[in-house]
Amino acid sequence: MTLERPILLVGGAPRVPVDAIRHLTVAATGTTALALQTKLRQLGRACQLLLSLDAAPGAGATRYADREALEEAMASWIAKHPDGCVVMSAAVNDYRVTRVERWEGGEVRALRPGEKLPSGADEVVIRLRQDSKLIDRLRPSFGLRGPIIGFKYEDAATVLASAAALCSRVKAACIAANSLCGSVLAVVDAEGVERHTSRESLIEALTSRIAAA
Repeated sequence: MTLERPILLVGGAPRVPVDAIRHLTVAATGTTALALQTKLRQLGRACQLLLSLDAAPGAGATRYADREALEEAMASWIAKHPDGCVVMSAAVNDYRVTRVERWEGGEVRALRPGEKLPSGADEVVIRLRQDSKLIDRLRPSFGLRGPIIGFKYEDAATVLASAAALCSRVKAACIAANSLCGSVLAVVDAEGVERHTSRESLIEALTSRIAAA
């Protein structure tokens, strides 16, 4: 009998710390991961759910706050299940904060690590620098050998090409392509593009592929 692969569903978005109490984040609720969990459970498939602190409630979910915590949780899971299937629906930040500057009275001062940004500044400048793509690191850095299910969310004119490029680059089983306007819903893999007319249909297709991976 063939053993079923363990499944990790990653949803939500990590926080990007700005100061001691503030952070940047992405409007990602983890509903896709939760919907996939429901469908997979209906098929009798168990899965581990990894959600951000700001995501919707999820029974049995492990929570992460920032990208560091997310990477630690994923690295730990992959170390135990290197042949498992990772479903990367989380909106992981592409940028990290490198410097926060406060302008007041014509003077500028950089915020120190762990410091709280005080009120009353004339202007605040948050400097960001591009960070690595977490999905790119799953195989070379974390040692994942199993399937990757990824997601691409951008303009309708470019999302399919970007999904195909991502699929090839990370050697994914497939990529779910969603356009900002909602007009493009598709599953992209090495064989081509499978279009869908509703989010429900897309979730059903992804569930089947995850279960069969």
